[in-house]
Amino acid sequence: MKWAVKFKEKIQNNLSLNVTFRIVAVLFIVYLLSLTSHVWMSIFKTVLKIALPFIIGFIIAYLLHPIVSRLEKMGISRKLVIPVLFIIVILLLCTLIFAISPTIYTRIVAFINSISQGVNSLFEIYKSLSENAPSPIVQAMVLQFNQMMNGSKTLLPNFSVLIPQIFNGFISFLTNTLLTIIVSFYFLIDYEKVTSYIDYISEAINADLVKIYDLVDDQIGSYLHGLLILMIIKFIEYSVLYSLVGHKDWVIIALLTSIGLVIPYFGATVANLVGILTALTLPTSNIVILIIGILILSNFDAYIIGPLVHLKNSQVEPLWTLFSIITGGILFGSIGVMISIPVFMICRVLFNFYREKSNSEVKDSL
Repeated sequence: MKWAVKFKEKIQNNLSLNVTFRIVAVLFIVYLLSLTSHVWMSIFKTVLKIALPFIIGFIIAYLLHPIVSRLEKMGISRKLVIPVLFIIVILLLCTLIFAISPTIYTRIVAFINSISQGVNSLFEIYKSLSENAPSPIVQAMVLQFNQMMNGSKTLLPNFSVLIPQIFNGFISFLTNTLLTIIVSFYFLIDYEKVTSYIDYISEAINADLVKIYDLVDDQIGSYLHGLLILMIIKFIEYSVLYSLVGHKDWVIIALLTSIGLVIPYFGATVANLVGILTALTLPTSNIVILIIGILILSNFDAYIIGPLVHLKNSQVEPLWTLFSIITGGILFGSIGVMISIPVFMICRVLFNFYREKSNSEVKDSL
């Protein structure tokens, strides 16, 4: 217990009246904030609602800026690239909403049916292999699952009814979306000015913030660039695989697998499990080929494509990835899961920066 005695002595020696007053003041402020949480939370939500289009607009500009810069290097004017780029994005969104949505609706219904068929196929295999009568618990679980899947169809909207509702009930959403696009357009036009202004404000607050911003920009940019490339590769790979085995929903599964990369380890794995489950109505040889193909592609992407695409400084260790995903999910739900890796990378940059700064200060003092 010598450490406890030393700790007590250190506290007694260092805990001055000034320090005690600061601790009490901080605790009092926290107490006041907890009592008035309904007031400042309302103010915070109002400020966030005003600032959200600008935040999202800057994120969109940040993601599109590398494309604009690359096209500029090819000799294409920015004043031409940005409007054309936004027109293409808006046309694609409109096409998805008004043209592809009804088709997606019918495919989702068929997709739900294929999941039910897959579970029923597993249940039939279980009954054929079981010497005794099927367990009542298993029968009840299968029955409940089928009822749940049939009930989920009623939750899907009728797109012939949904389209008028978009114009009548979601005007606010469309207005905010349009405002966000306009804001991101102007951010992208003056991207260099905006970032230089951020540097100016950061330097005025603290000289270290400019260095931290550059480090964060480098790592997050590398991560997002690599993630986008991997999503495209993943979509092509699994589109080919699922179409070759004759899966009817190969586009949906390939999209799920590609988007699943936003949630490392879990997203693509869940998408592949759903893909296998919905493929159980196919011939056995096709199912075997599908499983072998998934195993080959998973290892190929994890050990060859992934390391080639991601730079070394943008990689996150598996344990930290899992910790970040779990923490983000607990604190902020699905949004927290999606932003968990970038937030961890920002924290890692801050930690490494101040650790190196502290070590250099120690060396200089010696």
